Amino acid sequence: MSVYTPVRPVTTPADLAQLSKLVAEPESTLADPPLSTPNAAGGGVGALLLGLGLLLSPPTPKEPRR
Repeated sequence: MSVYTPVRPVTTPADLAQLSKLVAEPESTLADPPLSTPNAAGGGVGALLLGLGLLLSPPTPKEPRR
């Protein structure tokens, strides 16, 4: 039969002060997330390539009639 004894970590007041400084440190102004940019930022180049791809693609195959 095992005996459970709670273990408490031993910390000094200096350790607690240092830890509270790390936790309460304010965020820097450079920590802002990057601004989002729209996907079509390149102009109409993507739409032009898509249109050319659709025009140059082969037609859908059809089943032969019996």
